[in-house]
Amino acid sequence: MTMYISATFRELTRKRVFLVTLILTIIFLVLFAFGVRELAGTDGQNQDSPAERLLNSMVLTVLGIFFAQFLAAFFVLFTTMGTVTGEQENGLLLAVAARPIPRWKLYLAKWLGHAVWIAVYSTVLFVSVVWTVHGLAGLPVLAEDMLRGWALFVWMPLLLLTLTMLGSVYLPMLGNGICAALLYGFALFSGLVEGVSAYGGINPAVGKYVLLTGLILPTDSVYRRSLYELLGGADWAGLATSDMGPFSIPSVPSNAFLLYTAGYAIVLLLLGCRAFSRKDL
Repeated sequence: MTMYISATFRELTRKRVFLVTLILTIIFLVLFAFGVRELAGTDGQNQDSPAERLLNSMVLTVLGIFFAQFLAAFFVLFTTMGTVTGEQENGLLLAVAARPIPRWKLYLAKWLGHAVWIAVYSTVLFVSVVWTVHGLAGLPVLAEDMLRGWALFVWMPLLLLTLTMLGSVYLPMLGNGICAALLYGFALFSGLVEGVSAYGGINPAVGKYVLLTGLILPTDSVYRRSLYELLGGADWAGLATSDMGPFSIPSVPSNAFLLYTAGYAIVLLLLGCRAFSRKDL
């Protein structure tokens, strides 16, 4: 298995999109740190009360994690949308599949290889954003809250990876990327709509739409639960997320829904293994 993880890393580093993603990530983190420093008033001129500084730091965290999930999602999309079909088109898949191992094991090995590096990238991104706000804006961070938030933040792109790899068995590389990006966009859009509609009470039709998109692709729901846990759960999260327009979190996914996401990933992996085993190479 270590061989496949190393091979996946070499494959990623050969892609130009990997280098572009790293450069854009560094630019984002630098600009985010600069913006947090300016908005937090770390030059000593900030006369806000401790409560106001706490609220401001939590709002900055919400915005930082929101855009960080964008980077994590598009890292998944651009690096894995051609995992099966792309390798089939250039002949690499036939050479790998010729080895005397079951195809379903090869599929799981590919998933695990990408999952490891996606988790590493998401971890670096998450920790960088949180500790930037902690160091420059004074966000109080508890280890258990950060650990729960980190686990769910990493789980979000892994769900997207599972869907994208399944799509790569059936669809051409570009078609799979467009399909996965649209589904991710629908899930994100539903969360923004729910945040806006919360001011006047959630319309039943909007609630059904949000539930349906969450069941099809639960990435946005997992992101919102991650943010909720990071900001202290029921004790503090409502302070920062109750009045932020589209960034508000009027409802928090339950533990039962998190169990659904685990079953969702398992089912998609099983479907991917089955489809890949039957695929004509």
